[in-house]
Amino acid sequence: AAPVLASMRRHLQAGSQVLVFLNRRGYAPTLLCQACGWIAPCHDCDARMTVHLKGRRLACHHCGAEEPLPERCLRCGYEVHPLGQGTERVEETLAEEFPDAPVERFDRDVLQTPKALHAAIDRVHSGSARILVGTQMLTKGHHFPDVTLVVVLNADQSLFSTDFRAAERLAQTIVQVAGRAGRAGKAGEVLIQSLYPEHPLLNTLLAQGYAGFAAGALAERAQAHWPPFSRMAALRASDTTAAGVMRFLSEARGLLAPPPGVLLRGPVPAAMSRRAGRHHAQVLVESAQRMALQSFLSSWVPMLAGLQAPRSLRWALDVDPLEVF
Repeated sequence: AAPVLASMRRHLQAGSQVLVFLNRRGYAPTLLCQACGWIAPCHDCDARMTVHLKGRRLACHHCGAEEPLPERCLRCGYEVHPLGQGTERVEETLAEEFPDAPVERFDRDVLQTPKALHAAIDRVHSGSARILVGTQMLTKGHHFPDVTLVVVLNADQSLFSTDFRAAERLAQTIVQVAGRAGRAGKAGEVLIQSLYPEHPLLNTLLAQGYAGFAAGALAERAQAHWPPFSRMAALRASDTTAAGVMRFLSEARGLLAPPPGVLLRGPVPAAMSRRAGRHHAQVLVESAQRMALQSFLSSWVPMLAGLQAPRSLRWALDVDPLEVF
C-alpha cells in the first residue's frame, strides 16, 4: 500500500532500518487457475499447497509433502498464478521497490541453522541489511536498535479462528513484533495492515494496550465459561478413516455418564480434519471445578485404555489444552 511504502521510504532516508512482519512462509499460500478455479491441493491434508518459487516447488506446511511447481493447471491446462503473499514474495517486492536498501529475510526456509541465523543478525547489526522481512523468528527477543518502523502485514489471520485462544496469541504477536521498533531511545512507529480496522481486538489493543485487551478477553471468557473460568480436557484421536475416529470417540463418550457439573462436548472433527493422511477429531470435557474434572477423568481414562480400537487409531488426553480445534 502507498502509505506503507511512503513510511518505509521516510525511515530509510533517515538512516534507520525497517522491519516487515508476515507470519506466512513461502512465496504465496495458493496456486490458482483463473480459468476453472482449480487450486493446488495437498493430497494428504485438507489444505492448499504453498508456492515456493525458489526451487520451483509446492509444499504443504502441515505434513511436509512436496511436488514440482506446475506451469499449467492440472485440470484444464490453463496458466496458473500464485495468489496471496508470503515472506518470499514480500522480499522480492521490496527488493524491487527499494533497490538501494538490502533486504534480509528471516524464516525457516532461508535460515535453517543457528550459524545462518547468527550471520543474518550480524548483517542487521552492521547495517548492511536495511529492511528485515520475516515470520515469528523476528519476534523472539532480538534487539535491533536501528529499527524504527515495524509493519505488520495481514494481521487478520487469527481474528476469526475457531480456537478461543487465537485472539490472545494474535495480540501477543502484535505486541512482541511492535516492541522491535524504537528500542534504543529512538521514536518508533508501527503500522498494522488489516481488512477489518474496526475490529474490537485491534481497536482495544491500539487504544488500551495489551492490559486493556486482556481485561476484555477475560470478561468474554467469563461470560462464555471458558478457561480460566472453567477447567477443560481434550480427548483427541486420529485414524486412517473419518468413520473410524468418530466411532472410537463416540464409544469413548458413552463409556461413562458425566456427573453433575461435568459436561462432554462432541465428538467433532478438527477444523482441518485430515492431516498427513489421518483424520482427526476430539471430545471436550469441561467443568467449573478442577476437582470434579479430575475425579471424572480418573474413572474415565482406565476405561479408555480398555476400549477396543483398530491398531491404526491413536488417541491422547490433553488436560488444560493450549489449543482447541
